[in-house]
Amino acid sequence: MRASQRRRLVIVSTVVITTLWLAAGYITWVMNGCKAYMPFISDFDLYEPGDTIFTLGTLVTGYLVFWVIMEIHSMNMKRITLGGHHTFWHGVNHLAVFPGLIGAFSCIRIGSVPWDTDGPMHGHYAFDIFIFGVYWCLLITAVTVRIWWTHPNFRRVIGLRVFAALSAFVGLFQLIATQAEVWGPDFDWDAYNALTADMMAFCTSSPYPMLNVSAAWEYVLVFGMLGTILSFLPEVEDEDISRDEESE
Repeated sequence: MRASQRRRLVIVSTVVITTLWLAAGYITWVMNGCKAYMPFISDFDLYEPGDTIFTLGTLVTGYLVFWVIMEIHSMNMKRITLGGHHTFWHGVNHLAVFPGLIGAFSCIRIGSVPWDTDGPMHGHYAFDIFIFGVYWCLLITAVTVRIWWTHPNFRRVIGLRVFAALSAFVGLFQLIATQAEVWGPDFDWDAYNALTADMMAFCTSSPYPMLNVSAAWEYVLVFGMLGTILSFLPEVEDEDISRDEESE
């Protein structure tokens, strides 16, 4: 399989599979009689069949994101070299990798720790995914802006990538800001966790409306990251670039 075909496969697989399991989790959440606005993605992990969907989905997505990160890193290394860009950009490209891989590992692990049974560890994994995922989006966007800025055919693609990466950043900021209005030092976590024992009482109520807003921003964050990944597809499919990579 040529490098361009391999990269196309992993980009499409990551975005399609992740979108499908998110949609399946949300649909089953609503079909269980739960509120449509607005569950956190992690809430799917509380009750079946969302529990299985979330666990398998995060596992597969985590491994695919590992693959995506390494493929894009390799692709950018070659283009930085071929373009004669300063070694600084190699450094930025390398800096994006390891935090991104930590986020991917946390995505694999988060399905094994529902937040109602191990809230601190679940929260640790979740913020590794989000913070390091956004970090990767921003750095990899900066690298590719430098690579493609003088190529008019790709300026629109770069613009979409910048929009997606900034959407992920804004989603992360708003997610944290709105959560902070509820989950302060005096918040009663034991009482909140106890609500999950009664599925319908928990999933149909909104005792803290700001958490619904925070959950909505979580989807903006996640789809911003997926949009950043998807924006690499035109680069992989470009005939000139594919021809350059045939020798790999």
